[in-house]
Amino acid sequence: MSEVHQNNCALSHQGSLRIGDWLWRPVYAKLWWSAVPVYWGGMAASGHVQPLGAFYNSAAAGFLTIFFFPPLVAFILWFGFFREWLAAQPYVDSDAASPDQMFLGADSYGPSGMPCEFDPLDPRSGALWVGNTLNPLNAAYINRASKRMSFHPLARYQGRSRSHH
Repeated sequence: MSEVHQNNCALSHQGSLRIGDWLWRPVYAKLWWSAVPVYWGGMAASGHVQPLGAFYNSAAAGFLTIFFFPPLVAFILWFGFFREWLAAQPYVDSDAASPDQMFLGADSYGPSGMPCEFDPLDPRSGALWVGNTLNPLNAAYINRASKRMSFHPLARYQGRSRSHH
């Protein structure tokens, strides 16, 4: 086992996990973080120094820009913390039939097996429920806007048929 990994493991077992132990303390993290401002400082100076300008216009500098992009550095160094954090979580032995039921719970599914928010047979789905009078598939659905604004497709024909009889 490498010395850095042993140091990280020792730090993680000393008590609460701290993300700074993975972002700042390892030697490779210190080197990487110290190289980031050097790279970006060189890029800032590349407009005034011709050899730096030639380097920062190359494809290699494009790859190094990604390698020294600070959010990406933090994201990559964060993985060690995340791995130890997951290992420190207690194991939950669940009798759930599927991972969906383990996370969502068995009561979050409607009668047709869909999530209750989208199941038209479940009243918890709101306006999607077939029993809701605001659902166009409901027999009691009344398009109030069409009666008020005469946008109903049969409104024109109903008015003519009454006047001709």
